[in-house]
Amino acid sequence: MANFSNDRASIFPGRVISHRGKTITDIGSSPAYLSFLNNQSTATNYKVAVVPNDMEGRPDLLSYAAYGTALMWWLIVEANSVYDYEADLKAGTQIIIPQL
Repeated sequence: MANFSNDRASIFPGRVISHRGKTITDIGSSPAYLSFLNNQSTATNYKVAVVPNDMEGRPDLLSYAAYGTALMWWLIVEANSVYDYEADLKAGTQIIIPQL
């Protein structure tokens, strides 16, 4: 199991843009992040898991169980095309856990 101490903002620096008069860092449209997501969509190195009752709707807890850190929640969300945590991560739902 990998030990990650950084969240995605540290891994993917993003682009600094202006939004409604405020400066923000947009990670979602950074070329490095988009390339990473594209590679994940074709990856075959993953485990299949089932969301347990006590982790329903909680990608942070799934991340902690899989990677030893709650900071990699976004990887599970992206790999499973989760839009709504409560609807898409119901107990008993089969998900994939990317291996790093």
